[in-house]
Amino acid sequence: MKWSWTVTAAAGFAAAAVLSTSALSQQPQPKAGAAPVGPSRGETLFSERCKSCHEPAIDRAPSRSALSAMWGADVVKALKTGAMQPMAAGLSDTDINQIATFVTGRAPDATFDLSKEAANPCPASNRFNPAGPAWNGWSPDKANTRTAAATSITAANAPRLKVKWSFAYQGGRYGQPTQFGNRVFVTSSSGRAYALDRATGCVAWSFDAKAGMRVTVSVGPLASAPSKYAAYFGDQGGNVYAVDAGSGRKLWDVRVEAHPRAILTGAPTLYQDTLYVPTSSLEEFTGSTLAYECCTFRGSVSALDTRTGRVKWKTYAIPAAPAAFKKNSAGTQMYGPAGAAIWNAPTIDPKRGVLYVSTGDSYTDIDEDYSDGLIAMDLTTGTIRWHRQMTKDDAFLVGCGRAGTANCPNAVGPDHDFGASIILMKMANGKDILVAGQKSGQVYGVDPDKDGAIIWQTRIGMGSALGGVEWGMAADRTNVYVAVNQGAEQAGQTPGGAGRSLTALRLADGIKVWQHLAPGGPGVCNYAPNCRAPGGYSGPPSLANNVLYGVNQDGHVRAFTVSDGKLIWDFDTGAQKYDTVNGVKNQRGGNLDATGITFAGDMAFLMAGFNSFSGSSGPDNVLLAFTVDGK
Repeated sequence: MKWSWTVTAAAGFAAAAVLSTSALSQQPQPKAGAAPVGPSRGETLFSERCKSCHEPAIDRAPSRSALSAMWGADVVKALKTGAMQPMAAGLSDTDINQIATFVTGRAPDATFDLSKEAANPCPASNRFNPAGPAWNGWSPDKANTRTAAATSITAANAPRLKVKWSFAYQGGRYGQPTQFGNRVFVTSSSGRAYALDRATGCVAWSFDAKAGMRVTVSVGPLASAPSKYAAYFGDQGGNVYAVDAGSGRKLWDVRVEAHPRAILTGAPTLYQDTLYVPTSSLEEFTGSTLAYECCTFRGSVSALDTRTGRVKWKTYAIPAAPAAFKKNSAGTQMYGPAGAAIWNAPTIDPKRGVLYVSTGDSYTDIDEDYSDGLIAMDLTTGTIRWHRQMTKDDAFLVGCGRAGTANCPNAVGPDHDFGASIILMKMANGKDILVAGQKSGQVYGVDPDKDGAIIWQTRIGMGSALGGVEWGMAADRTNVYVAVNQGAEQAGQTPGGAGRSLTALRLADGIKVWQHLAPGGPGVCNYAPNCRAPGGYSGPPSLANNVLYGVNQDGHVRAFTVSDGKLIWDFDTGAQKYDTVNGVKNQRGGNLDATGITFAGDMAFLMAGFNSFSGSSGPDNVLLAFTVDGK
């Protein structure tokens, strides 16, 4: 069954060739009323505008084969309203459709119809019940340890985990499943959020946002909501929503960032009566275009009143506002400082009255001390209590360093963002420690009482723009468990090397306790057409009853005992097809990335089929619900 679907304005076409204004204006255009051009036109335009970034793939651009797995609508959205809009300047709708047809091998769908997804509605008697164990938000705790609060799944029965039901989900990217009461809440880059019955997968309600989504839902009590609970999430247009958890009825929405390239990637963190929302950006992708006034976006955190959506405070990661500092060769005004996007869920520290976030790279040559670092903000006022930059002069724009680019930093940095949420943990000796992982492959233990002073640092893998620690870690009072990826540009490394691993580091001093290397070889990776083996542990690991669960780009979720790293369960989401509860036959799993598996009570949930830069498995997803023996 083929479904058409909407996508986020940011999804899909992650990078394209950067052309000067004069080159763009010289592209031949079809005359008004002309008949649609053939596929050769799409191939020509792709070669002129896109090929240099995708064949071979550079920076964060998907490869040509990865593009072929996308829906045409994905490409059209990115070129018309998303990250690649500047690269499509001067192109007609026909031209854009031809590019999409060429790269995907199928014409873009004229309409976006998601109605079939909700083909399995819950009966009226199936009402929302908030009682029971939960995995609520990015982590069950606000310290972002990613440890299940209460689950009956243990080391003894984990090897018997099987799929109880599955739900077909369009969009290519997604938010991590949230379990709360008798519901599981999910979002997707299709732009639709769902509340599903936890036991059966029937659809309790759906909600259509203004743009695609990939953040994780948080649920909390709200007296003014009909069910007395609200679900909170955001989209790729910078909009945040509160909906009734029982019915999906919208309670309020607010746009937290007006910058046209702003997106919400990191999950908002709910604490008491405040929702703390981090903002990221696509300006890094478009900033190297000659006609673009680069760069003006700064990462930020907005504190929203959960009752009304009112912004209590907003703090930029870089305090200094961008200012004009030079003009490029085309006479375009340039600005800075900019960057320090925040694409991780904030960590709450009630004891000290602060939240912690980590930041991405800089976009310009203007000196600043906040990118690629850690920031502590006052919970009540947003005042920056302290900050610590770990990598200086990491100024980066996608596509820089090649002919035809502009606005690039004088020295292009390595793109070593902090993307993973900071973990706040009390060690066995009673002292608190903050643990932060970077795309450099470096992991830091720092002191929250000494303005982030480094206690220890340990390198795992080489690190790269798509490598190192990307989406998260997990921790208990003994160890921190680090998932590491390896970028495609490091393909020459030894397969299965430390660049693709799960590693347990001793929390007190960062000493390696054990390490699992991602396996390679025939039969490890079974989804198509862009299956990678060995795959990287790009997504965040999860902990449940002293078992660590790692998600890998090869489509496998693997479980290890935390004491010794022994493998006790290995499930390949791409090795089988699923007949889903909403009527899709032979739906496949695939690449696992960006989010992890969640545990509560007797169930675990995992989204499979992430369409990523480094290992696409196609444009559709499947939500897998696991129980012991599938019962």
